[in-house]
Amino acid sequence: MAAFREATEIIYKMWTEDKPVYNGKYYSIDAPINEPKGVRKPHPSFWIGGGGPKVTLKLVAQYADAANIGGGSPETFKEKADILRGHCEKVGRNYDDIIKSTNFNVFPIDKGDDPQKATEKALGPMNREKFDRDNLITTEDEIANKVEAVLEAGADYVLFYIPGVAYDLDLLERVENITKRFA
Repeated sequence: MAAFREATEIIYKMWTEDKPVYNGKYYSIDAPINEPKGVRKPHPSFWIGGGGPKVTLKLVAQYADAANIGGGSPETFKEKADILRGHCEKVGRNYDDIIKSTNFNVFPIDKGDDPQKATEKALGPMNREKFDRDNLITTEDEIANKVEAVLEAGADYVLFYIPGVAYDLDLLERVENITKRFA
């Protein structure tokens, strides 16, 4: 995490200073050229994913424009967002200036479908138990309910990962139907 902290500081310096200098335990830079810096001003949007309360969320409060936290859980999202709010207060940052997102691994199926049978093509080399644990395999309505709960907990955005979409583009359309409920 110390190396991650240093890398975060270097990225921020590279985007905000013309001749950044940094000497850390893990990394150092001595006035490298970083041109062009990006179209978005003052710098590219800096997203940090993760909810570690002692390092990651402190770095979000200090440097990031956005945070991806909570893993789709409304309770975890709210807990991490509250910690982030506290870090923002300590460094004098407006919490509302930071975009907060969360992500879901989803595999929509029809009511009554056998989840194991419906996900066979998407499973690939992944272990069945891990696939079932890491993905929300349920109906579009149930996925929408989970999305609604995390939006109510304060998420600004929801990101979806759809395992197996390369083999079944209908999955993309089904997730698009879910997102249209919140547009």
